[in-house]
Amino acid sequence: MAKAPSVISRVIAILNSFSEHKAFVSIEELAELLDISVASAYRYASDLTEAGLLSRASGRYRLGPKIIELEYLIQSYDPVLKAGRELMDGLAEFTGCNVLLCNVYDDTLVNVLHVTGRNPIQITYTKGMRMPLFRGAQAHIVLAYMNRRKLKRLYETALADTTLATDALAIGADWRAFSKQLRDIRIDGYYISENQLDEGVTGIAAPVLGENQEIIGSLVLIVDGNNPSRMANKRLAGLVKESAQEISKRVERISI
Repeated sequence: MAKAPSVISRVIAILNSFSEHKAFVSIEELAELLDISVASAYRYASDLTEAGLLSRASGRYRLGPKIIELEYLIQSYDPVLKAGRELMDGLAEFTGCNVLLCNVYDDTLVNVLHVTGRNPIQITYTKGMRMPLFRGAQAHIVLAYMNRRKLKRLYETALADTTLATDALAIGADWRAFSKQLRDIRIDGYYISENQLDEGVTGIAAPVLGENQEIIGSLVLIVDGNNPSRMANKRLAGLVKESAQEISKRVERISI
């Protein structure tokens, strides 16, 4: 007999039902999503509204004020953001390029900060969006510095997932090739991707490390092919590495 979903898993399912294409959900939609009665769906919605995670509007539900409060706390007090904001501003000013900070949350990458350079560029994965785990400069760097056991688990899981397999295989056709490619990236200390996330856009990434040299994020410089930097990519990569290393040092000091 299958185990019934927990309350937490149902709450997560409700929150995950919202997206850039869906700002509201109805009680009927929640009931269908959770496979429960309308009365039970209403109780979930009511409890989440009381907690501030949902807000009722015109008979439907949207994300609530608690989400905004949590976003404020992250933007104001997250140690990686606090350590990186000033350095990212300086890097964007010096190079003229856009700079991203991508935090790692277990096996999820999220763009948490986007500093615009002198020449703004339109990118697909803007601030707040989950980013691919096997494609793009940010992904290659995070994978290169990831714990080997965890890395192998993610690779094997990706091969069984049709939405991830192509990207994972592009890094390495088998585990040996995959791990060697990432080991080479780790030796270099940076990774340059071209056209992997957006056409005509180059990403240059370096690792942000926390305590015990654990990977906690990646610093990414975005170079627009239509308006390239006056500096060569290798020089830019050196600047990204220096900035990422300084962010790592500042994070460690904050954590003490």
